[in-house]
Amino acid sequence: MDIWTDEGLRMADENAVCMDREYVKGILPKRKRNSHKGSYGRSAIVAGSAEYTGAAYLAAAACLRSGAGYTTLFVPKNILYLYALKSPEILLKPTNDGDRYEFNKKTMEQVTGYSSVAYGMGMGVSEDVAWGAAYLLENYAGKLILDADGLNSLAAYRAEELPALFKRKKCDVVITPHVKEFSRLSGISVEEIEENGLALAKAYAKQHGIVVLLKNAASVITDGELVAVNRSGNSGQAKGGSGDVLSGVVAGLCAMGASCLDGARAGAFLAGTAAELAVKTRSEYSLTASDCIEKLGEAFLCVLQ
Repeated sequence: MDIWTDEGLRMADENAVCMDREYVKGILPKRKRNSHKGSYGRSAIVAGSAEYTGAAYLAAAACLRSGAGYTTLFVPKNILYLYALKSPEILLKPTNDGDRYEFNKKTMEQVTGYSSVAYGMGMGVSEDVAWGAAYLLENYAGKLILDADGLNSLAAYRAEELPALFKRKKCDVVITPHVKEFSRLSGISVEEIEENGLALAKAYAKQHGIVVLLKNAASVITDGELVAVNRSGNSGQAKGGSGDVLSGVVAGLCAMGASCLDGARAGAFLAGTAAELAVKTRSEYSLTASDCIEKLGEAFLCVLQ
């Protein structure tokens, strides 16, 4: 997938756009002086397990920095205490008893009241996680960001039903797979995706009526019609946690009022820009996902200047 040069991008899709700061500035939802926290929506981050506690926090912290009026973190009850006052602005609610996600209809009914929902980060692959994702697709009417184990669980346990689930969905959906996750979801080989990822992401998005954010060194964001490419970022993001940050940023933007397409486009660019700013003092060797969260404010300022 040679989309690093403008010529290569045109060859891949003559209508595709490589995003820059002005492009992203034009799609960011606007904030008004005369407003309050309720003006910018509520975002639910449904994530985490005893094995992957960090994923939930990184996503919620990134969401908090990305515009949502309220950010609520839903995690299994046994690990809820780990997040108390870590960021006092984040609201905390349990998904269920225990230390990993178990499907609970009562909890998921609460989640459906949020403006945006990011689901799947660090939850582990299980049938319960797949049930939760399917429930949101069929019952939630907001903006749904499916990532990581949300996608992996659907691929493992609901693959045959997935086209029908997407067809019946009530919500706007953006999926944020890396190449291997997209391979599991689509049944297309990693090699083929790496060779022709732009066209394959576009076709998958159009087929299912969703937005695809295919993560790679140069990421593809498409709704099946429009195609944007993000080249911001660096090799320092090739570490655990970077995808969790991205999902949180997209969730925050969508809660604030961005469409799934605009949230995914702006989110990818902002997360990459934050990484570019962070490496100036951290280096690509030492960069962490937490460093990127700390630089999100500067990334927004770079876009808005």
